[in-house]
Amino acid sequence: MWPDNETDIDLLGFEFLVDSLVIVLSEPRLLPLTVGVLGDWGSGKSSLMSLACTELKAMSATDEAGEDSHSRYVCVQFSPWRYEDYEDVKVALMSAVLSELATEVPQRKEEIGRLKALGRRLRRQSGRVVSGGIELIPTAVPAIAGFVDPSLDPELVKMAQQTAQIAVSAAGQRTAEDPARPADDGETVTTVDEFRNRFATMVNSLDEVAAVVVFIDDLDRCLPETVVDTFEAIRLLLGAPRTAFVLAAHQKVVESAVDARYPALRDDNGSGIGAQYLEKMFQQKITVPALAVPEAVTYVNLLLAELHLDRPSFQRVRDHVAAQRAAHTLEVVFTLGTLGELDVDVPTELVADLQWAAAIAPVLASGSRGNPRQIKQFLNTLQLRRRSAARRKVSLDPAVLAKLMLLEQQHFAEFQQLFDWQIDSGGPACPQLTAAEHLRRSDTAPQPDQDPAPSADAEGGTRATRPRSRAPRQAAAPPIDEAVQQWANRPPVRDWLALSPQLATVDLRPYFTYSRDRLSLAAVSIARLSSSQQRLLGQLLGTIDPVRRAALGTLATAEPTDRDAVIEALARALLTTPEDAFVAVCETAARIEDSREVLFTALDRLPVAAVPAVHVPTAGARLPIADPRTVALLDKWAASGRAELTGMVALVRRTSSRTGR
Repeated sequence: MWPDNETDIDLLGFEFLVDSLVIVLSEPRLLPLTVGVLGDWGSGKSSLMSLACTELKAMSATDEAGEDSHSRYVCVQFSPWRYEDYEDVKVALMSAVLSELATEVPQRKEEIGRLKALGRRLRRQSGRVVSGGIELIPTAVPAIAGFVDPSLDPELVKMAQQTAQIAVSAAGQRTAEDPARPADDGETVTTVDEFRNRFATMVNSLDEVAAVVVFIDDLDRCLPETVVDTFEAIRLLLGAPRTAFVLAAHQKVVESAVDARYPALRDDNGSGIGAQYLEKMFQQKITVPALAVPEAVTYVNLLLAELHLDRPSFQRVRDHVAAQRAAHTLEVVFTLGTLGELDVDVPTELVADLQWAAAIAPVLASGSRGNPRQIKQFLNTLQLRRRSAARRKVSLDPAVLAKLMLLEQQHFAEFQQLFDWQIDSGGPACPQLTAAEHLRRSDTAPQPDQDPAPSADAEGGTRATRPRSRAPRQAAAPPIDEAVQQWANRPPVRDWLALSPQLATVDLRPYFTYSRDRLSLAAVSIARLSSSQQRLLGQLLGTIDPVRRAALGTLATAEPTDRDAVIEALARALLTTPEDAFVAVCETAARIEDSREVLFTALDRLPVAAVPAVHVPTAGARLPIADPRTVALLDKWAASGRAELTGMVALVRRTSSRTGR
């Protein structure tokens, strides 16, 4: 299985994105700056930043003579999400930057320690309360504006000042509610300026440091207030020379967080400031694209190879794939054949995995919209189910499992229908799936008897159509009812049926076991009923007495096949939802004599703890009292130990003796 976290091993082909990010961060003329690494959740933003961080650290390897100045990159990795509800995020970010500097430049540890103390002092003055939020009073407005570096866009300064006014208004109300809070004497403003100036001076004096690069991840997981606090901390530190901040974010989520933090700043059209805010914050943007289908197929194959190959062999594969990606953009550059070209020792398990992956990977890539996290989660779930089954001495064919999981995860309603048919069949074979696969084959099979049209001869004329040699006749198609045809003709199902392997001869029950957390049994009782039979069953299970009894009359005179199907469905309904079906079952057994074998069997199978006692005096009293099966049921319920059920049975017997039933 594969961990769901960032990696410094590039399996996604992000080299071009890493190059772009490293070029921006290592260009002195662009500093200071902020870079937005933007993409959907699970698109690989964290891995991209990790790869860039690794490359910058590699670039920091200086010669021992120390001749190169400005050659080291101090890389700080920070997640504001981890500090929510524990600590002031602004101070945590400042502390993380200073701690990394103290490690990288130990000779300046004392000076850095004084800066940390100043940061803690700033925290005390900001008045953060346990519930979150920065408490401000009107004299602190210049401090908020001071967070914005004057060299930045004036519109951003104006925006920060507007933001401060909103915060001050809220703070004024809280201060009125808490008169014990001491007033700020303006010291905060001085401390902010002092911290920023001293930090900038120190960084500027670090001749051996090319840049301080802060990689901020998980911003789109944070609460709106934490998002804004993080940007405030960046603005506080950004004025220093040779500093860069790289933020991974889902742009729309972060925009919404800013809008939620400052709802009063919406314009006349209801639009917030989130988009403008990020536009001003990010001097550079790098967008992580979704994987194209060929890229996703290569990614799946690489994950499987990583699982089975030893490190040297997998490194050879990675090197080969990197070279192929450079020359063959947007193509599948790693398949089973690649391993033969590289002459590596290939485990049989990898051969099998790459074969089923070849069938499902394109569909998986399309259904996951090229999202690496979703692809990895699919493969992890597949591996988990295989290993869980193995512990129970059950063998799941990975090709079968992968195909079923595709339908489950991408088209669940169709998967539920297949499950209903499988369970309702009562055995290993699913006739509906057999029919659907036969229908799919007949749709795609070529006509065996003749060429589709006359063809041109060498002299420009036409030759008469010649009969082809007849192909062997296939077995007769199983009967296909309307529900199966509709299911099989849905575009996603039609494509799914075409995937290998064919499943008609496979017992799918063990595979469905590992999807039971999502599957429902509620619909199984009507899975095989026609529309008219379903309608009749629904009327029988209804709560309106006249409708139910009219349906009983219809059932009594129905064709035997229809009557038997509905009675079987009633019996199954009793064993799944007894509260809903008990009355209908008892009344049907009383009215229709040839239903009693099936319905009495179901009543006997129903655990006494599930018998709805409240319905026994009315519905139970309608059971034919002279039938020994009724007597046996009443005896069983009377001996159940359930006082309410025992009392209801006694009531039924007293009523029967008085009426002479």
